[in-house]
Amino acid sequence: AGNVTGLAAADALQQIFVDGRAVLLKLHPVQAALAPILENALEPLVAAGLLAIVTGDAELATRAIAAPEITHIHLTGGEATFRRLVAGDGSGPLTKPITCELGNVTPWIIVPGRYSEQALAYQADQIAASIANNSSFNCIATKVVLTCQQWEQREQFLGLIQKRLASLPARPAWYPGVADLWQQATGEPLAGGSFQPTLRPGVDRQAESYWFAQEWFLPAAVETTVDATSIEAFCVAASQFTHELPGTLAASVTLPDGMATHDRARVELMIEHLRYGVVAVNTWSALGYAMGGIPWGGFPGGTIEKPESGIGYVHNPQLLPLVHNTILRAPLTVWPTPPWFPWHRKGAALTLGVADMYAAIAGGSKGYWQLAKMLPDVFGG
Repeated sequence: AGNVTGLAAADALQQIFVDGRAVLLKLHPVQAALAPILENALEPLVAAGLLAIVTGDAELATRAIAAPEITHIHLTGGEATFRRLVAGDGSGPLTKPITCELGNVTPWIIVPGRYSEQALAYQADQIAASIANNSSFNCIATKVVLTCQQWEQREQFLGLIQKRLASLPARPAWYPGVADLWQQATGEPLAGGSFQPTLRPGVDRQAESYWFAQEWFLPAAVETTVDATSIEAFCVAASQFTHELPGTLAASVTLPDGMATHDRARVELMIEHLRYGVVAVNTWSALGYAMGGIPWGGFPGGTIEKPESGIGYVHNPQLLPLVHNTILRAPLTVWPTPPWFPWHRKGAALTLGVADMYAAIAGGSKGYWQLAKMLPDVFGG
Protein backbone atom coordinates (compact mmCIF):
# COMPACT_ATOMS: atom_id res chain seq x y z
CA ALA A 1 0.00 0.00 0.00
CA GLY A 2 1.13 3.55 -0.65
CA ASN A 3 -0.60 5.36 2.19
CA VAL A 4 1.86 4.93 5.11
CA THR A 5 5.63 5.05 4.74
CA GLY A 6 6.37 2.41 7.38
CA LEU A 7 4.10 -0.32 6.04
CA ALA A 8 6.48 -1.92 3.56
CA ALA A 9 9.39 -2.26 5.98
CA ALA A 10 7.17 -3.67 8.72
CA ASP A 11 5.66 -6.24 6.36
CA ALA A 12 9.12 -7.31 5.19
CA LEU A 13 10.39 -7.73 8.76
CA GLN A 14 7.41 -9.94 9.60
CA GLN A 15 8.08 -12.17 6.59
CA ILE A 16 11.81 -12.46 7.34
CA PHE A 17 11.91 -12.85 11.12
CA VAL A 18 8.54 -14.43 11.90
CA ASP A 19 7.79 -16.45 8.77
CA GLY A 20 11.38 -17.27 7.82
CA ARG A 21 11.28 -16.09 4.21
CA ALA A 22 13.64 -14.06 2.05
CA VAL A 23 11.71 -11.11 0.65
CA LEU A 24 11.41 -9.35 -2.69
CA LEU A 25 9.73 -6.11 -1.60
CA LYS A 26 7.87 -4.29 -4.34
CA LEU A 27 7.00 -0.74 -3.24
CA HIS A 28 3.82 1.07 -4.18
CA PRO A 29 4.60 3.74 -6.83
CA VAL A 30 3.62 6.49 -4.37
CA GLN A 31 6.41 5.31 -2.04
CA ALA A 32 9.04 4.62 -4.71
CA ALA A 33 11.30 7.39 -3.40
CA LEU A 34 11.71 5.40 -0.18
CA ALA A 35 13.65 2.61 -1.89
CA PRO A 36 17.18 3.95 -1.22
CA ILE A 37 16.21 4.99 2.31
CA LEU A 38 14.88 1.55 3.16
CA GLU A 39 17.87 -0.14 1.54
CA ASN A 40 20.14 1.92 3.74
CA ALA A 41 18.12 1.34 6.92
CA LEU A 42 17.83 -2.41 6.29
CA GLU A 43 21.31 -2.85 4.80
CA PRO A 44 22.25 -5.91 6.93
CA LEU A 45 19.23 -7.78 5.55
CA VAL A 46 20.03 -6.69 2.00
CA ALA A 47 23.68 -7.75 2.42
CA ALA A 48 22.61 -11.13 3.79
CA GLY A 49 20.48 -11.79 0.72
CA LEU A 50 17.29 -11.76 2.77
CA LEU A 51 15.81 -8.61 1.25
CA ALA A 52 15.70 -6.98 -2.17
CA ILE A 53 13.67 -3.83 -2.83
CA VAL A 54 12.25 -2.94 -6.23
CA THR A 55 9.98 -0.26 -7.64
CA GLY A 56 7.71 -0.35 -10.64
CA ASP A 57 4.18 -0.74 -11.94
CA ALA A 58 1.61 -3.54 -11.92
CA GLU A 59 3.36 -5.29 -14.82
CA LEU A 60 6.51 -5.67 -12.72
CA ALA A 61 4.46 -7.10 -9.87
CA THR A 62 2.81 -9.58 -12.22
CA ARG A 63 6.17 -10.80 -13.55
CA ALA A 64 7.57 -11.10 -10.04
CA ILE A 65 4.60 -13.15 -8.85
CA ALA A 66 4.99 -15.51 -11.81
CA ALA A 67 8.72 -16.07 -11.18
CA PRO A 68 9.43 -19.63 -9.98
CA GLU A 69 11.68 -18.30 -7.21
CA ILE A 70 8.66 -16.66 -5.58
CA THR A 71 6.86 -19.20 -3.38
CA HIS A 72 4.56 -16.98 -1.31
CA ILE A 73 2.72 -13.70 -1.89
CA HIS A 74 1.85 -11.09 0.72
CA LEU A 75 -0.22 -8.00 -0.02
CA THR A 76 -1.08 -4.98 2.09
CA GLY A 77 -3.59 -3.02 0.05
CA GLY A 78 -7.16 -3.08 -1.18
CA GLU A 79 -9.52 -5.97 -1.87
CA ALA A 80 -9.69 -5.07 -5.57
CA THR A 81 -5.93 -5.61 -5.87
CA PHE A 82 -6.25 -8.87 -3.95
CA ARG A 83 -8.95 -10.07 -6.36
CA ARG A 84 -6.74 -9.27 -9.35
CA LEU A 85 -3.84 -11.20 -7.83
CA VAL A 86 -5.99 -14.23 -7.07
CA ALA A 87 -7.50 -14.19 -10.57
CA GLY A 88 -4.01 -14.45 -12.04
CA ASP A 89 -2.32 -12.95 -15.09
CA GLY A 90 -4.62 -14.40 -17.73
CA SER A 91 -2.98 -17.82 -17.89
CA GLY A 92 -4.95 -19.03 -14.88
CA PRO A 93 -5.68 -18.26 -11.23
CA LEU A 94 -2.96 -17.80 -8.64
CA THR A 95 -1.66 -21.13 -7.36
CA LYS A 96 0.82 -19.82 -4.79
CA PRO A 97 -0.18 -19.26 -1.15
CA ILE A 98 -1.11 -15.69 -0.27
CA THR A 99 -1.54 -13.67 2.91
CA CYS A 100 -2.91 -10.16 3.05
CA GLU A 101 -4.18 -7.16 5.01
CA LEU A 102 -6.98 -5.40 3.14
CA GLY A 103 -8.41 -2.60 5.22
CA ASN A 104 -11.72 -2.06 6.93
CA VAL A 105 -14.86 0.05 7.25
CA THR A 106 -13.75 1.02 10.74
CA PRO A 107 -16.50 1.62 13.32
CA TRP A 108 -16.37 3.59 16.56
CA ILE A 109 -19.18 2.57 18.91
CA ILE A 110 -20.33 5.07 21.56
CA VAL A 111 -22.08 3.30 24.43
CA PRO A 112 -24.85 5.58 25.73
CA GLY A 113 -24.60 6.94 29.26
CA ARG A 114 -23.68 10.05 31.19
CA TYR A 115 -20.23 11.40 30.30
CA SER A 116 -18.49 14.31 32.00
CA GLU A 117 -17.82 17.38 29.88
CA GLN A 118 -14.11 16.54 29.91
CA ALA A 119 -14.67 12.94 28.84
CA LEU A 120 -17.10 13.96 26.12
CA ALA A 121 -14.66 16.51 24.69
CA TYR A 122 -11.67 14.16 24.81
CA GLN A 123 -13.50 11.27 23.14
CA ALA A 124 -14.80 13.66 20.46
CA ASP A 125 -11.23 14.81 19.88
CA GLN A 126 -10.06 11.22 19.53
CA ILE A 127 -12.61 10.53 16.81
CA ALA A 128 -11.77 13.79 15.03
CA ALA A 129 -8.08 12.87 15.13
CA SER A 130 -8.81 9.39 13.77
CA ILE A 131 -10.62 10.95 10.80
CA ALA A 132 -8.06 13.68 10.06
CA ASN A 133 -4.80 11.81 10.73
CA ASN A 134 -2.85 11.27 7.48
CA SER A 135 -5.79 12.83 5.61
CA SER A 136 -7.71 9.68 6.59
CA PHE A 137 -5.58 7.56 4.24
CA ASN A 138 -5.34 4.86 6.92
CA CYS A 139 -6.91 1.42 6.87
CA ILE A 140 -8.17 2.08 10.40
CA ALA A 141 -9.35 5.67 9.97
CA THR A 142 -12.78 5.96 11.55
CA LYS A 143 -15.45 5.64 8.87
CA VAL A 144 -18.62 5.07 10.92
CA VAL A 145 -19.56 6.47 14.33
CA LEU A 146 -22.39 4.47 15.87
CA THR A 147 -24.52 6.09 18.58
CA CYS A 148 -27.86 5.49 20.29
CA GLN A 149 -30.79 7.54 19.00
CA GLN A 150 -32.00 8.03 22.58
CA TRP A 151 -28.63 9.15 24.00
CA GLU A 152 -29.14 12.57 25.60
CA GLN A 153 -25.62 13.83 24.84
CA ARG A 154 -25.59 12.72 21.21
CA GLU A 155 -26.04 16.12 19.56
CA GLN A 156 -23.52 17.75 21.88
CA PHE A 157 -20.99 15.02 21.16
CA LEU A 158 -21.40 15.21 17.39
CA GLY A 159 -21.15 18.98 17.56
CA LEU A 160 -17.79 18.70 19.33
CA ILE A 161 -16.43 16.38 16.62
CA GLN A 162 -17.65 18.64 13.83
CA LYS A 163 -16.27 21.75 15.52
CA ARG A 164 -12.83 20.18 15.89
CA LEU A 165 -12.77 18.98 12.28
CA ALA A 166 -13.89 22.39 11.00
CA SER A 167 -10.99 24.02 12.87
CA LEU A 168 -8.41 21.99 10.96
CA PRO A 169 -6.81 23.18 7.72
CA ALA A 170 -7.90 21.59 4.46
CA ARG A 171 -5.85 18.52 3.55
CA PRO A 172 -4.16 17.98 0.16
CA ALA A 173 -5.70 15.22 -1.94
CA TRP A 174 -2.36 13.52 -2.47
CA TYR A 175 -3.41 9.88 -2.78
CA PRO A 176 -4.10 8.66 -6.34
CA GLY A 177 -7.74 8.58 -7.35
CA VAL A 178 -9.17 10.45 -4.37
CA ALA A 179 -10.65 13.30 -6.41
CA ASP A 180 -12.94 10.87 -8.23
CA LEU A 181 -13.74 9.07 -4.97
CA TRP A 182 -14.68 12.36 -3.31
CA GLN A 183 -17.15 13.15 -6.08
CA GLN A 184 -18.60 9.64 -5.96
CA ALA A 185 -19.11 9.80 -2.20
CA THR A 186 -20.29 13.38 -1.79
CA GLY A 187 -21.71 14.25 -5.20
CA GLU A 188 -19.51 17.35 -5.24
CA PRO A 189 -16.30 18.03 -7.21
CA LEU A 190 -13.09 18.39 -5.26
CA ALA A 191 -12.22 22.09 -5.26
CA GLY A 192 -8.65 23.30 -5.23
CA GLY A 193 -7.03 19.89 -4.84
CA SER A 194 -7.76 19.67 -1.11
CA PHE A 195 -10.60 18.68 1.18
CA GLN A 196 -11.86 19.45 4.67
CA PRO A 197 -12.15 16.49 7.06
CA THR A 198 -15.84 15.97 7.74
CA LEU A 199 -18.34 13.94 9.75
CA ARG A 200 -21.87 13.61 8.37
CA PRO A 201 -24.36 13.00 11.21
CA GLY A 202 -27.61 11.08 11.05
CA VAL A 203 -26.94 9.09 7.88
CA ASP A 204 -29.74 6.66 7.04
CA ARG A 205 -28.31 3.21 6.37
CA GLN A 206 -31.01 2.36 3.85
CA ALA A 207 -31.12 5.61 1.89
CA GLU A 208 -27.32 6.02 1.74
CA SER A 209 -26.13 2.45 2.05
CA TYR A 210 -23.04 3.13 -0.08
CA TRP A 211 -21.32 4.75 2.92
CA PHE A 212 -21.42 1.39 4.71
CA ALA A 213 -20.68 -0.89 1.75
CA GLN A 214 -17.01 -0.08 1.19
CA GLU A 215 -14.00 1.62 2.75
CA TRP A 216 -13.94 5.20 1.44
CA PHE A 217 -10.29 6.29 1.36
CA LEU A 218 -11.24 9.90 2.13
CA PRO A 219 -11.21 12.23 5.16
CA ALA A 220 -14.95 11.72 5.53
CA ALA A 221 -16.90 9.69 8.07
CA VAL A 222 -20.57 9.24 8.83
CA GLU A 223 -22.60 8.87 12.00
CA THR A 224 -25.59 6.61 12.23
CA THR A 225 -27.82 5.49 15.08
CA VAL A 226 -29.55 2.46 16.51
CA ASP A 227 -32.85 2.66 18.34
CA ALA A 228 -32.39 1.22 21.83
CA THR A 229 -33.92 1.95 25.22
CA SER A 230 -31.52 -0.19 27.25
CA ILE A 231 -27.85 -1.13 27.26
CA GLU A 232 -28.83 -4.70 26.43
CA ALA A 233 -30.76 -3.59 23.35
CA PHE A 234 -27.96 -1.25 22.30
CA CYS A 235 -25.29 -3.95 22.54
CA VAL A 236 -27.37 -6.39 20.51
CA ALA A 237 -28.00 -3.78 17.81
CA ALA A 238 -24.38 -2.59 17.77
CA SER A 239 -23.06 -6.14 17.42
CA GLN A 240 -25.42 -6.86 14.55
CA PHE A 241 -24.48 -3.60 12.85
CA THR A 242 -20.73 -4.25 12.99
CA HIS A 243 -21.18 -7.79 11.67
CA GLU A 244 -22.81 -6.31 8.58
CA LEU A 245 -19.95 -3.88 7.90
CA PRO A 246 -17.20 -4.96 5.49
CA GLY A 247 -13.94 -5.80 7.22
CA THR A 248 -12.71 -7.37 10.45
CA LEU A 249 -9.51 -5.42 11.11
CA ALA A 250 -10.19 -3.07 14.01
CA ALA A 251 -12.90 -1.22 15.93
CA SER A 252 -13.14 1.19 18.85
CA VAL A 253 -15.66 1.32 21.69
CA THR A 254 -16.19 4.25 24.07
CA LEU A 255 -18.02 3.52 27.31
CA PRO A 256 -18.81 5.77 30.29
CA ASP A 257 -17.48 5.40 33.80
CA GLY A 258 -19.85 4.50 36.60
CA MET A 259 -22.08 2.10 34.71
CA ALA A 260 -24.33 -0.26 36.64
CA THR A 261 -22.65 -3.62 37.18
CA HIS A 262 -25.04 -5.59 34.97
CA ASP A 263 -24.83 -2.97 32.19
CA ARG A 264 -21.04 -2.97 32.31
CA ALA A 265 -21.02 -6.77 32.14
CA ARG A 266 -23.22 -6.66 29.04
CA VAL A 267 -20.93 -4.15 27.34
CA GLU A 268 -17.90 -6.29 28.17
CA LEU A 269 -19.63 -9.28 26.60
CA MET A 270 -20.18 -7.27 23.43
CA ILE A 271 -16.53 -6.17 23.37
CA GLU A 272 -15.31 -9.75 23.77
CA HIS A 273 -17.46 -10.95 20.86
CA LEU A 274 -16.73 -8.22 18.31
CA ARG A 275 -15.17 -9.90 15.27
CA TYR A 276 -12.15 -7.64 14.85
CA GLY A 277 -8.43 -8.34 15.09
CA VAL A 278 -8.08 -5.39 17.47
CA VAL A 279 -10.80 -3.87 19.64
CA ALA A 280 -9.78 -0.64 21.37
CA VAL A 281 -11.71 0.57 24.41
CA ASN A 282 -11.75 4.36 24.91
CA THR A 283 -8.98 4.88 22.37
CA TRP A 284 -8.29 4.72 18.65
CA SER A 285 -7.65 1.22 17.37
CA ALA A 286 -4.64 2.51 15.38
CA LEU A 287 -2.62 2.26 18.59
CA GLY A 288 -2.72 -1.49 18.09
CA TYR A 289 -0.70 -1.01 14.92
CA ALA A 290 1.51 1.77 16.25
CA MET A 291 2.57 -0.23 19.31
CA GLY A 292 4.09 -2.83 17.01
CA GLY A 293 4.25 -5.52 19.67
CA ILE A 294 0.83 -7.11 19.30
CA PRO A 295 -0.58 -9.24 16.48
CA TRP A 296 -2.12 -7.13 13.72
CA GLY A 297 -4.41 -8.46 11.05
CA GLY A 298 -8.01 -9.30 10.29
CA PHE A 299 -10.06 -11.44 12.64
CA PRO A 300 -9.21 -15.13 12.07
CA GLY A 301 -11.22 -16.83 9.37
CA GLY A 302 -10.44 -14.91 6.19
CA THR A 303 -10.34 -17.07 3.06
CA ILE A 304 -9.49 -16.65 -0.61
CA GLU A 305 -13.21 -16.51 -1.40
CA LYS A 306 -14.03 -14.13 1.46
CA PRO A 307 -10.84 -12.49 2.76
CA GLU A 308 -12.61 -9.85 4.89
CA SER A 309 -9.72 -7.71 6.25
CA GLY A 310 -7.09 -10.27 5.44
CA ILE A 311 -5.56 -13.68 5.77
CA GLY A 312 -2.84 -14.16 8.37
CA TYR A 313 -1.02 -11.46 10.31
CA VAL A 314 0.97 -8.44 9.22
CA HIS A 315 2.75 -8.30 12.59
CA ASN A 316 3.22 -10.88 15.32
CA PRO A 317 6.69 -10.10 16.69
CA GLN A 318 6.13 -11.98 19.94
CA LEU A 319 5.32 -15.16 17.98
CA LEU A 320 2.06 -15.65 19.87
CA PRO A 321 0.28 -18.80 18.65
CA LEU A 322 -3.43 -19.14 17.86
CA VAL A 323 -4.29 -15.52 18.62
CA HIS A 324 -8.01 -14.80 18.62
CA ASN A 325 -7.78 -11.02 18.83
CA THR A 326 -6.41 -8.19 20.97
CA ILE A 327 -8.34 -5.85 23.27
CA LEU A 328 -6.66 -2.55 24.14
CA ARG A 329 -7.95 -0.49 27.07
CA ALA A 330 -7.45 3.15 27.98
CA PRO A 331 -9.04 5.65 30.38
CA LEU A 332 -11.78 7.98 29.17
CA THR A 333 -9.44 10.97 29.29
CA VAL A 334 -5.68 11.24 28.87
CA TRP A 335 -3.18 13.99 29.64
CA PRO A 336 -1.00 15.29 28.06
CA THR A 337 -2.45 15.66 24.56
CA PRO A 338 -1.50 12.61 22.45
CA PRO A 339 1.12 13.60 19.85
CA TRP A 340 -0.84 12.01 16.99
CA PHE A 341 -3.61 14.57 17.41
CA PRO A 342 -3.16 16.80 14.32
CA TRP A 343 -3.55 19.99 16.37
CA HIS A 344 -0.75 19.09 18.81
CA ARG A 345 1.34 22.26 19.03
CA LYS A 346 4.64 20.38 19.24
CA GLY A 347 3.87 17.47 16.93
CA ALA A 348 6.55 18.31 14.36
CA ALA A 349 9.20 18.78 17.06
CA LEU A 350 8.29 15.45 18.65
CA THR A 351 8.55 13.70 15.30
CA LEU A 352 12.10 14.97 14.89
CA GLY A 353 12.84 14.07 18.51
CA VAL A 354 11.73 10.48 18.04
CA ALA A 355 13.88 10.22 14.90
CA ASP A 356 16.88 11.56 16.84
CA MET A 357 16.26 9.09 19.66
CA TYR A 358 16.15 6.08 17.35
CA ALA A 359 19.22 7.31 15.50
CA ALA A 360 21.06 7.51 18.81
CA ILE A 361 19.93 4.00 19.77
CA ALA A 362 21.06 2.68 16.38
CA GLY A 363 24.45 4.27 17.07
CA GLY A 364 24.86 2.39 20.34
CA SER A 365 23.42 4.91 22.80
CA LYS A 366 20.52 4.26 25.15
CA GLY A 367 18.63 7.29 23.81
CA TYR A 368 17.86 8.60 27.31
CA TRP A 369 19.17 12.10 26.62
CA GLN A 370 17.14 12.42 23.44
CA LEU A 371 14.07 11.21 25.34
CA ALA A 372 14.64 13.76 28.10
CA LYS A 373 14.95 16.56 25.56
CA MET A 374 11.49 15.70 24.22
CA LEU A 375 9.70 16.05 27.56
CA PRO A 376 8.98 19.82 27.28
CA ASP A 377 7.38 19.20 23.89
CA VAL A 378 5.41 16.22 25.24
CA PHE A 379 3.83 18.44 27.88
CA GLY A 380 3.52 21.43 25.56
CA GLY A 381 0.88 19.97 23.27
